[in-house]
Amino acid sequence: MKEIINLDEMIMLLKTIAESSRLRLLALLYHEDLTVSDFTLVLGQSQSHVLQHLHLLYEAQLVERYQKGRSIYFKLYYGRLGKDIVMAVVSALLEHNRVIAHDLARLKDIKKQYRKQEKKYFLQNVVQWDTLRLFSIADLGVENALREIVGDKPFETMLDISRDTGSVLKLFSGLYTYAVEVVLDSDILHLSVENTTFDLVILHWVLYFLESPEVALHEIAGVLRPHGRLLIVDFVRHEVESSHSYLSHMPFGFSDLQIEQWLKNVGLILEKIICFPPLQNENNERLMVKIWLARDPRLLVDDIKDKKVEFA
Repeated sequence: MKEIINLDEMIMLLKTIAESSRLRLLALLYHEDLTVSDFTLVLGQSQSHVLQHLHLLYEAQLVERYQKGRSIYFKLYYGRLGKDIVMAVVSALLEHNRVIAHDLARLKDIKKQYRKQEKKYFLQNVVQWDTLRLFSIADLGVENALREIVGDKPFETMLDISRDTGSVLKLFSGLYTYAVEVVLDSDILHLSVENTTFDLVILHWVLYFLESPEVALHEIAGVLRPHGRLLIVDFVRHEVESSHSYLSHMPFGFSDLQIEQWLKNVGLILEKIICFPPLQNENNERLMVKIWLARDPRLLVDDIKDKKVEFA
Protein backbone atom coordinates (compact mmCIF):
# COMPACT_ATOMS: atom_id res chain seq x y z
CA MET A 1 0.00 0.00 0.00
CA LYS A 2 1.40 3.37 -1.03
CA GLU A 3 1.98 6.02 1.60
CA ILE A 4 -0.51 8.91 1.48
CA ILE A 5 1.35 12.17 0.95
CA ASN A 6 0.25 15.16 3.00
CA LEU A 7 0.33 18.24 0.75
CA ASP A 8 1.37 20.66 3.51
CA GLU A 9 4.15 18.33 4.56
CA MET A 10 5.36 18.12 0.96
CA ILE A 11 5.38 21.92 0.65
CA MET A 12 7.41 22.29 3.87
CA LEU A 13 9.89 19.71 2.68
CA LEU A 14 10.34 21.46 -0.67
CA LYS A 15 10.77 24.82 1.08
CA THR A 16 13.50 23.30 3.26
CA ILE A 17 15.39 22.01 0.24
CA ALA A 18 14.96 25.21 -1.77
CA GLU A 19 18.06 26.98 -0.45
CA SER A 20 21.52 26.86 -2.00
CA SER A 21 23.55 25.91 1.09
CA ARG A 22 21.14 23.14 2.04
CA LEU A 23 21.16 21.78 -1.49
CA ARG A 24 24.95 21.71 -1.37
CA LEU A 25 24.88 19.87 1.96
CA LEU A 26 22.50 17.25 0.58
CA ALA A 27 24.63 16.78 -2.54
CA LEU A 28 27.71 16.16 -0.40
CA LEU A 29 25.84 13.73 1.85
CA TYR A 30 24.65 11.91 -1.25
CA HIS A 31 28.29 10.79 -1.66
CA GLU A 32 29.31 10.04 1.91
CA ASP A 33 28.62 10.68 5.59
CA LEU A 34 30.33 13.86 6.81
CA THR A 35 31.03 15.90 9.94
CA VAL A 36 30.35 19.59 10.55
CA SER A 37 34.09 20.23 10.13
CA ASP A 38 33.98 18.61 6.70
CA PHE A 39 31.12 20.87 5.65
CA THR A 40 32.81 24.06 6.89
CA LEU A 41 35.97 23.24 4.95
CA VAL A 42 34.14 22.41 1.72
CA LEU A 43 31.58 25.22 1.77
CA GLY A 44 33.83 27.86 3.37
CA GLN A 45 31.06 28.71 5.84
CA SER A 46 31.13 29.13 9.61
CA GLN A 47 30.28 26.24 11.91
CA SER A 48 27.21 28.03 13.27
CA HIS A 49 25.92 28.66 9.74
CA VAL A 50 26.38 25.02 8.76
CA LEU A 51 24.75 23.80 11.98
CA GLN A 52 21.74 26.01 11.34
CA HIS A 53 21.17 24.45 7.94
CA LEU A 54 21.77 20.93 9.22
CA HIS A 55 19.25 21.53 12.01
CA LEU A 56 16.58 22.50 9.46
CA LEU A 57 17.35 19.42 7.35
CA TYR A 58 17.22 17.28 10.48
CA GLU A 59 13.85 18.73 11.51
CA ALA A 60 12.53 18.00 8.01
CA GLN A 61 13.73 14.38 8.39
CA LEU A 62 16.07 14.69 5.44
CA VAL A 63 19.22 13.91 7.42
CA GLU A 64 20.08 12.00 10.55
CA ARG A 65 23.14 12.00 12.79
CA TYR A 66 25.17 9.40 14.62
CA GLN A 67 28.33 9.27 16.71
CA LYS A 68 31.51 7.53 15.65
CA GLY A 69 34.36 7.79 18.10
CA ARG A 70 34.57 11.43 19.19
CA SER A 71 32.86 12.79 16.07
CA ILE A 72 29.24 13.35 15.09
CA TYR A 73 28.47 12.34 11.50
CA PHE A 74 25.50 13.31 9.36
CA LYS A 75 23.96 11.14 6.67
CA LEU A 76 20.93 11.21 4.41
CA TYR A 77 17.73 9.92 5.92
CA TYR A 78 15.93 7.75 3.40
CA GLY A 79 12.60 7.48 5.16
CA ARG A 80 9.18 8.81 4.31
CA LEU A 81 8.91 11.43 1.53
CA GLY A 82 12.45 12.71 1.39
CA LYS A 83 14.15 9.84 -0.38
CA ASP A 84 12.64 10.17 -3.85
CA ILE A 85 12.72 13.96 -3.80
CA VAL A 86 16.31 14.26 -2.62
CA MET A 87 17.51 11.58 -5.06
CA ALA A 88 15.83 13.33 -7.99
CA VAL A 89 17.05 16.81 -7.09
CA VAL A 90 20.61 15.79 -6.24
CA SER A 91 20.93 13.61 -9.37
CA ALA A 92 19.96 16.59 -11.52
CA LEU A 93 22.38 18.89 -9.69
CA LEU A 94 25.28 16.47 -10.05
CA GLU A 95 24.89 16.51 -13.81
CA HIS A 96 24.30 20.20 -14.44
CA ASN A 97 25.58 22.36 -11.56
CA ARG A 98 29.14 23.71 -11.47
CA VAL A 99 28.94 24.72 -7.81
CA ILE A 100 28.12 21.16 -6.78
CA ALA A 101 30.90 19.83 -9.02
CA HIS A 102 33.33 22.24 -7.35
CA ASP A 103 32.14 21.14 -3.88
CA LEU A 104 32.73 17.49 -4.71
CA ALA A 105 36.20 18.23 -6.10
CA ARG A 106 36.96 20.22 -2.95
CA LEU A 107 35.73 17.34 -0.78
CA LYS A 108 37.99 14.95 -2.68
CA ASP A 109 41.00 17.22 -2.08
CA ILE A 110 40.17 17.56 1.63
CA LYS A 111 39.84 13.79 2.04
CA LYS A 112 43.19 13.39 0.31
CA GLN A 113 44.73 15.82 2.79
CA TYR A 114 43.09 13.92 5.66
CA ARG A 115 44.66 10.75 4.33
CA LYS A 116 48.12 12.34 4.28
CA GLN A 117 47.64 13.68 7.80
CA GLU A 118 46.51 10.25 8.97
CA LYS A 119 49.60 8.63 7.53
CA LYS A 120 51.85 11.31 9.01
CA TYR A 121 50.24 10.79 12.40
CA PHE A 122 50.51 7.04 12.00
CA LEU A 123 54.19 7.22 11.12
CA GLN A 124 55.07 9.67 13.91
CA ASN A 125 52.90 8.24 16.68
CA VAL A 126 51.08 5.00 16.07
CA VAL A 127 54.08 3.29 14.52
CA GLN A 128 56.23 4.52 17.39
CA TRP A 129 54.11 3.09 20.20
CA ASP A 130 56.36 0.24 20.68
CA THR A 131 55.91 -0.63 17.03
CA LEU A 132 59.40 -1.97 16.54
CA ARG A 133 58.68 -4.38 19.38
CA LEU A 134 55.27 -5.21 17.92
CA PHE A 135 56.65 -5.78 14.42
CA SER A 136 59.45 -7.87 15.89
CA ILE A 137 57.00 -10.06 17.80
CA ALA A 138 54.65 -10.29 14.82
CA ASP A 139 57.44 -11.08 12.39
CA LEU A 140 58.42 -14.18 14.33
CA GLY A 141 55.06 -15.72 13.47
CA VAL A 142 54.82 -14.04 10.08
CA GLU A 143 58.19 -15.38 8.91
CA ASN A 144 57.27 -18.91 9.89
CA ALA A 145 53.92 -18.58 8.10
CA LEU A 146 55.58 -17.16 4.98
CA ARG A 147 58.01 -20.08 4.88
CA GLU A 148 55.15 -22.54 5.22
CA ILE A 149 53.11 -20.90 2.46
CA VAL A 150 56.00 -20.57 -0.01
CA GLY A 151 57.28 -24.08 0.73
CA ASP A 152 60.69 -25.45 -0.20
CA LYS A 153 60.25 -25.83 -3.96
CA PRO A 154 62.71 -23.57 -5.88
CA PHE A 155 61.33 -20.84 -8.16
CA GLU A 156 62.90 -18.37 -10.54
CA THR A 157 61.98 -14.79 -9.65
CA MET A 158 60.92 -12.90 -6.53
CA LEU A 159 59.90 -9.28 -5.83
CA ASP A 160 60.05 -7.98 -2.25
CA ILE A 161 58.36 -4.65 -1.46
CA SER A 162 58.98 -3.53 2.10
CA ARG A 163 60.08 -0.65 4.33
CA ASP A 164 63.43 -2.15 5.30
CA THR A 165 66.14 -4.05 3.49
CA GLY A 166 67.10 -7.66 3.32
CA SER A 167 64.87 -9.32 5.91
CA VAL A 168 62.39 -10.95 3.52
CA LEU A 169 64.95 -11.84 0.87
CA LYS A 170 67.00 -13.72 3.46
CA LEU A 171 64.02 -15.97 4.22
CA PHE A 172 64.00 -17.37 0.70
CA SER A 173 67.62 -16.88 -0.35
CA GLY A 174 68.03 -20.53 -1.22
CA LEU A 175 64.86 -20.78 -3.31
CA TYR A 176 64.90 -17.99 -5.91
CA THR A 177 67.29 -17.57 -8.83
CA TYR A 178 66.78 -13.82 -9.20
CA ALA A 179 65.23 -11.28 -6.83
CA VAL A 180 64.40 -7.58 -6.81
CA GLU A 181 63.96 -5.57 -3.63
CA VAL A 182 61.94 -2.33 -3.55
CA VAL A 183 62.31 -0.32 -0.33
CA LEU A 184 59.32 2.00 -0.06
CA ASP A 185 60.28 5.51 1.05
CA SER A 186 57.17 7.36 -0.16
CA ASP A 187 53.42 6.81 -0.45
CA ILE A 188 53.51 6.03 -4.18
CA LEU A 189 54.74 2.76 -5.65
CA HIS A 190 56.75 2.86 -8.88
CA LEU A 191 58.06 -0.48 -10.11
CA SER A 192 61.06 -0.13 -12.41
CA VAL A 193 61.44 -3.76 -13.36
CA GLU A 194 61.23 -3.36 -17.15
CA ASN A 195 60.02 -6.63 -18.67
CA THR A 196 60.71 -8.84 -15.64
CA THR A 197 57.85 -10.90 -14.25
CA PHE A 198 57.81 -12.64 -10.89
CA ASP A 199 56.77 -16.01 -9.50
CA LEU A 200 56.44 -14.52 -6.01
CA VAL A 201 55.71 -10.98 -4.83
CA ILE A 202 55.64 -10.06 -1.14
CA LEU A 203 54.15 -6.82 0.20
CA HIS A 204 55.61 -6.62 3.69
CA TRP A 205 54.01 -3.98 5.99
CA VAL A 206 53.63 -1.41 3.20
CA LEU A 207 50.10 -1.46 1.80
CA TYR A 208 48.72 0.95 4.39
CA PHE A 209 51.39 3.56 3.64
CA LEU A 210 50.48 3.74 -0.05
CA GLU A 211 48.30 6.60 -1.22
CA SER A 212 46.28 4.31 -3.46
CA PRO A 213 46.57 0.61 -2.47
CA GLU A 214 44.36 -0.59 -5.32
CA VAL A 215 46.47 1.23 -7.92
CA ALA A 216 49.57 -0.37 -6.39
CA LEU A 217 47.97 -3.82 -6.56
CA HIS A 218 47.12 -3.21 -10.21
CA GLU A 219 50.77 -2.42 -10.93
CA ILE A 220 51.89 -5.52 -9.02
CA ALA A 221 49.40 -7.72 -10.87
CA GLY A 222 51.02 -6.52 -14.10
CA VAL A 223 54.41 -7.98 -13.14
CA LEU A 224 53.11 -11.23 -11.68
CA ARG A 225 53.74 -14.32 -13.80
CA PRO A 226 50.84 -16.63 -14.72
CA HIS A 227 50.04 -18.73 -11.65
CA GLY A 228 52.35 -16.46 -9.62
CA ARG A 229 51.69 -15.73 -5.97
CA LEU A 230 51.22 -12.46 -4.10
CA LEU A 231 51.60 -12.37 -0.30
CA ILE A 232 50.36 -9.31 1.61
CA VAL A 233 51.41 -8.83 5.23
CA ASP A 234 49.59 -6.01 7.04
CA PHE A 235 47.28 -4.97 9.83
CA VAL A 236 43.61 -5.90 10.00
CA ARG A 237 41.25 -2.95 9.83
CA HIS A 238 41.24 -1.25 13.20
CA GLU A 239 40.34 2.15 14.60
CA VAL A 240 42.81 4.23 16.58
CA GLU A 241 41.57 6.82 19.05
CA SER A 242 43.26 10.19 18.60
CA SER A 243 42.97 13.60 20.22
CA HIS A 244 43.17 15.19 16.77
CA SER A 245 39.69 16.02 15.46
CA TYR A 246 40.48 14.94 11.92
CA LEU A 247 41.89 11.65 13.21
CA SER A 248 39.19 10.85 15.73
CA HIS A 249 38.45 7.14 15.54
CA MET A 250 40.99 6.88 12.72
CA PRO A 251 40.77 3.62 10.79
CA PHE A 252 43.85 1.89 9.49
CA GLY A 253 44.55 -1.58 8.19
CA PHE A 254 42.34 -3.59 5.85
CA SER A 255 39.32 -5.87 5.96
CA ASP A 256 39.19 -9.22 4.18
CA LEU A 257 36.37 -7.97 1.97
CA GLN A 258 38.36 -4.89 0.98
CA ILE A 259 41.45 -6.91 0.06
CA GLU A 260 39.41 -9.52 -1.81
CA GLN A 261 37.59 -6.88 -3.87
CA TRP A 262 40.81 -5.07 -4.78
CA LEU A 263 42.43 -8.34 -5.82
CA LYS A 264 39.39 -9.28 -7.89
CA ASN A 265 39.47 -5.87 -9.60
CA VAL A 266 43.06 -6.48 -10.77
CA GLY A 267 42.43 -10.05 -11.91
CA LEU A 268 43.85 -11.96 -8.93
CA ILE A 269 42.18 -14.57 -6.75
CA LEU A 270 42.33 -14.56 -2.95
CA GLU A 271 43.29 -18.11 -1.99
CA LYS A 272 44.03 -18.03 1.71
CA ILE A 273 43.95 -15.80 4.80
CA ILE A 274 46.13 -16.38 7.84
CA CYS A 275 45.30 -14.51 11.03
CA PHE A 276 47.69 -14.06 13.95
CA PRO A 277 46.90 -13.54 17.66
CA PRO A 278 46.25 -9.88 18.57
CA LEU A 279 49.20 -7.71 19.58
CA GLN A 280 48.83 -5.15 22.35
CA ASN A 281 50.71 -1.85 22.43
CA GLU A 282 51.63 0.27 25.44
CA ASN A 283 48.24 2.04 25.27
CA ASN A 284 46.46 -1.32 25.58
CA GLU A 285 45.18 -1.03 22.01
CA ARG A 286 44.92 -4.38 20.28
CA LEU A 287 46.24 -4.81 16.74
CA MET A 288 45.73 -7.82 14.52
CA VAL A 289 47.98 -8.93 11.69
CA LYS A 290 47.05 -11.07 8.69
CA ILE A 291 48.64 -12.57 5.63
CA TRP A 292 46.54 -12.57 2.47
CA LEU A 293 47.65 -15.04 -0.24
CA ALA A 294 46.55 -14.26 -3.79
CA ARG A 295 47.32 -15.94 -7.09
CA ASP A 296 47.29 -15.10 -10.76
CA PRO A 297 44.73 -17.57 -12.17
CA ARG A 298 46.42 -17.84 -15.56
CA LEU A 299 48.29 -21.07 -16.33
CA LEU A 300 51.93 -21.11 -17.32
CA VAL A 301 52.52 -22.15 -20.94
CA ASP A 302 55.32 -24.45 -19.73
CA ASP A 303 52.89 -26.17 -17.37
CA ILE A 304 50.54 -26.85 -20.26
CA LYS A 305 53.40 -28.16 -22.42
CA ASP A 306 54.52 -30.54 -19.70
CA LYS A 307 51.09 -32.06 -19.24
CA LYS A 308 50.60 -35.41 -20.95
CA VAL A 309 47.61 -35.31 -23.24
CA GLU A 310 46.02 -38.50 -24.49
CA PHE A 311 43.61 -38.65 -27.39
CA ALA A 312 40.90 -41.27 -27.67
